[in-house]
Amino acid sequence: MRLTMYTDYTLRVMMYLAVRYQDQGVATIEEMATAYDISRNHLMKIVNELSQTGFIETTRGRSGGARLARAPETISIGAVVRMAEKDFAVVACHDASTPHNCAIYQACNLKRGLARAMDAFMQELDKMTLQDAISAPTVAADLLGMERPVALPVSTRARAPAKAGRARS
Repeated sequence: MRLTMYTDYTLRVMMYLAVRYQDQGVATIEEMATAYDISRNHLMKIVNELSQTGFIETTRGRSGGARLARAPETISIGAVVRMAEKDFAVVACHDASTPHNCAIYQACNLKRGLARAMDAFMQELDKMTLQDAISAPTVAADLLGMERPVALPVSTRARAPAKAGRARS
C-alpha cells in the first residue's frame, strides 16, 4: 500500500507545525512550500481541510498563518491519515462501489487477510503521535530552514543602575 501524495503532504504540514509548536509561532503556506519544495496550491487545499477538520487553526492577514490547534502529543498520526486518505481499499473487492468481476470472490479469504493487515497498519499509526513523528525537533527545524526562536530573558525587570565607585559585575 502506498499513501497518496495528498496524505504525504498533509503529514509534512502537520510535522512542520509540530516543530513550530514549541515556539508558539505560526507558519505560512509559503514557508512550508519553500521548506519542502512543493506546490503552494497543494498546500492551500491541505491547510484549508486541516483547518475545517480542527487539526489546525488559521489566521488571515499580515501576521497570519497556521498553527496546531492542540499539542502534538495529543494528535494521532492515524487520525491525520484517516482524514487525508480517502480510499483504504487495498484491492478492488474491498470497495463495494467498485465492480471487481473476480471469479473466486465467494471463496476468497485473501480479502479478509488484507483487511486485517490494513487494520493492523492503522492501529500502529493510531499509537504514534505527531510528537513521536519528530525524533529530533531542533534538527528538523534546521533541515526545514526554520529560524530558532530567540530565548526570552528570565526576568524582564530592569536592573537598578550600579552606584558610583562600585565595580559592575
